[in-house]
Amino acid sequence: MTEEKKPEERKRRKTATEAASRVGPMVKAALAENLRAKEEGRPIAYSFIYSGYDEIIRAMDIVPAWTENYAGVCGVKRDAQRFLEKAESENFSRSLCTYALCGLGFDSWREETGEMPPNPPWGGQARPTVMLGSGQIICDPRYKWYQAAQHYMPDVPVYVAGLPYPPYEDDYDYRDVQGYYVKYIVEELRGLVAFLERHTNRKMDWDRLSEVIDISDRTWNMISEAYDLRKAVPCPMGTGDAMNTMVPMTFMMGTQEAYDFFKDLYDELQLKIANREGVIPDEKYRLLWGGGLPSWFALTDFNYFNSKGAVFPAEVTYRLVEPVYNLDLPRVSDPLEHLAWRWVKYWAYRHDKARKRPGSNPDVERLIEYIEDYKIDGVVMHEAFSCRSWHPGLIWQLNQLKRIYRDIPSLILESDIVDISSYNEADTRARIDAFIDTLEAVKSR
Repeated sequence: MTEEKKPEERKRRKTATEAASRVGPMVKAALAENLRAKEEGRPIAYSFIYSGYDEIIRAMDIVPAWTENYAGVCGVKRDAQRFLEKAESENFSRSLCTYALCGLGFDSWREETGEMPPNPPWGGQARPTVMLGSGQIICDPRYKWYQAAQHYMPDVPVYVAGLPYPPYEDDYDYRDVQGYYVKYIVEELRGLVAFLERHTNRKMDWDRLSEVIDISDRTWNMISEAYDLRKAVPCPMGTGDAMNTMVPMTFMMGTQEAYDFFKDLYDELQLKIANREGVIPDEKYRLLWGGGLPSWFALTDFNYFNSKGAVFPAEVTYRLVEPVYNLDLPRVSDPLEHLAWRWVKYWAYRHDKARKRPGSNPDVERLIEYIEDYKIDGVVMHEAFSCRSWHPGLIWQLNQLKRIYRDIPSLILESDIVDISSYNEADTRARIDAFIDTLEAVKSR
């Protein structure tokens, strides 16, 4: 572990876009809204990102508290260790998801003392009215985190919305079963609405829900069109900035503010392209962040890549939308059914492509698509030791990818999402240096 620097000594990650520089204040404002809602007696929902219920929460005027986000904030501020240690003292294993451990440690501390832990990052996290899990075939914490949190808040009810999607198999067409998935998801979302009405004294306004979903659909389209501008050479925005600009995509969906943010980003990137203004003055290597959550305490690693002439025009992580007009959604009158169809069609978006390539799958097809569309020279992935939901499959994806691109250089970084004790800056930078040398050797051939 490298010696931890004092806050005033740490270097800030440089952003290439004005939009990315606006995100910090937006996150602070969202956390302040949680605290204000608590004081005013408005309902607060502990929530997971990308769980299909964003629009439902917004339409019912329930304030979301994104617990993964707060753990990430603690990581960025390099102030997660005390909450991880608190969770360990409660007999939670350090090998569990460190987002969950950070959140459970924070909740345990707050409930034990009856007040916020001392000097909580950006004001702290308010006690929720309800907790909304998300069964997505993604990770155990989406089922179990909030159930564990009930040990400290037994009076706070939990609802886990089942949101499965047709798994990819090369010997059947997902359309044969999609109707069953849509029907099940609609029932789960309807149960969520009833749960929220019962525990928050709010009634669903179905017309408003339709309006919120319309804003959300238009935002999906705007995000896709803005991010597609990054295909330009030189690249006007990299993954380092995208780890910031994802905030409105994941925590503000269904709001006019999110749509306006991405419209501003679209306009800014168009202007940069017109002026041939890239992330760095001399772009030598174009890299794909091929998977894995970032180390939130080490986002300056992206600046280090930039200093070596490398930019990231595309990333898999947190690019959680596709153009709605490409999803082939049926026209339906029930807004919950629309949400269910959008969910299923998003996850099945690349099934057809994968079936045409033996040994592939939709995740590999996405990597191939980005490599081709963004003129990628190399692939970087990050294995976070405590996140087993996504990261174990990354090496397999990389191996499948190399069957097609034999000579494409790749780098697998290893650390964690918020546990800084897993990180060694000198070792990480040395591995990046060696990777850059490989990139240069391949390009010179």
